[in-house]
Amino acid sequence: MSRITRGSLIALALVLCSVAATPTTSPTVGVEGRIEVSLPGSTLEAKPVTEKAKLLLRIASVDAAVTGKMYYDLRYIGLVPGDHDLRDYLVRADGSSTADLPAIPVIVSHLLPENHNGQLSPTPATRWPFFGGYRIAITAAIAAWLLMLVPLILARRKHRVTSIVATSSRAPTLADRLRPLIERAAQGSLSIDEKAALERMMLNHWQRRLSLGDRSPSESIAALRDHPDAGKLLRSLEDWLHRPPSASRSDANIAVLLEPYREPALK
Repeated sequence: MSRITRGSLIALALVLCSVAATPTTSPTVGVEGRIEVSLPGSTLEAKPVTEKAKLLLRIASVDAAVTGKMYYDLRYIGLVPGDHDLRDYLVRADGSSTADLPAIPVIVSHLLPENHNGQLSPTPATRWPFFGGYRIAITAAIAAWLLMLVPLILARRKHRVTSIVATSSRAPTLADRLRPLIERAAQGSLSIDEKAALERMMLNHWQRRLSLGDRSPSESIAALRDHPDAGKLLRSLEDWLHRPPSASRSDANIAVLLEPYREPALK
C-alpha cells in the first residue's frame, strides 16, 4: 500500500472545505456567523462598509493552501434577514476581478419565524378532581386564585411578543450599523478601511442634519468636533485610536455615544 503523506491529507481536507462552503447554522440578525472556505486567485479583502450594506464582513485569517488556493476564515454579521452571497462583499487586494470566485451563500435568520402571527396558543383547560367535604372548598379557592393570575400572565406575554415583533420588523438604524465598527475601535482592532468607512458614515449623517454639504471633509470634521452631539463620538474615536484599550470603553459608554444615531437610517 502506498504511503499517504500528511501534505496529501491536508490538501484533500481543503478541497472538501471548498466544496462544502455552506455553513451548518444560520445566525439571526446581529449575531456573528462564521464560514471557512478555500478560494482561488490572489489575496481577497473585505469591501469597505457602506450605509446601505445589508451585511458586515471581516476576514479573521488567511492561510495558503497546498492546492494553490487561499484558505479564508470569514466572519459576518447580517443586518437584514434573508439569503446573502459573501462573494459580493469581497475584493482583491491587487484590484483584479473577482469573477472567478464561486458563490459563498449564507443565510441570516429572522428573530422570529416568518409565519409567526404574534398570537399566543390557547391553553388547554385543566380538569380538577372533585372531592367531598372541605376539599371541595380548598380546590375551589385555589382555582379562583389561579384564574385571577391568568389575565395578568397573558397580558405580560402579549406585551413581550409585541415588543419582539416590533423590534425584528423595524429597519436598522444608523446606530445599529455603526455599533460593530465602534466596538472594534474600542477594542483597538479597527482596520484602516473600516476607520475610513466609519468616518464617512458619520460625516454623511451630520452633513445632512447640519447642512454642511458646501464644506470640505476637513472643514466638516472640524465643525463636528465642537458640536455637542457629534463631537462626543468623534472625540472618543480619536482618543481610542491613539491609546491602548482600557476598561472605560464599556458597552454602556458606547450606547450613550450612539444615542444621537438612533433615528432610522436613510436608504
